[in-house]
Amino acid sequence: MRILIVRLGALGDIVHAMPVATALKRALPDATIDWLTDPRYCDVVKLVPAVAAAIPFDPRGLVAGDRRADTMAVVAELRGSNYDAVLDLQGLVKSASVARLAGGARTIGFVRDQLR
Repeated sequence: MRILIVRLGALGDIVHAMPVATALKRALPDATIDWLTDPRYCDVVKLVPAVAAAIPFDPRGLVAGDRRADTMAVVAELRGSNYDAVLDLQGLVKSASVARLAGGARTIGFVRDQLR
C-alpha cells in the first residue's frame, strides 16, 4: 500500500501531524508512506522513521511564475506514484487541491465546509 500525507506547513503543525505517520505505519507495517511538504520542512519530515520520502512542494508555483513548471513536474511525479490513499491533514483549499491532483485511488481529508 502506498500512502501520501499532504501537510505543507507550518512547522508546528507538521510536528503535530507526525504521530499520524507513525500510527499508519504501526497499523500498516508494509505501507510506504511519503509526505508532501514545503521544501523548508523536508529535513524535519525526514526525522520520522515511518516516512519513506519527504517530497518538496512549493504551492506558490500553482498560481504562476517561474516555479510553475517545477510544481507541475511534482504533480506529474505524484500522479505516477499510484498512491492508494492521499491524506490531506491541512484542511486548506490549497492542500485539498494538491491532494486531489496527486491522483490517489482515495483522497481523505476534511469535509468541504470545514476547509479554510
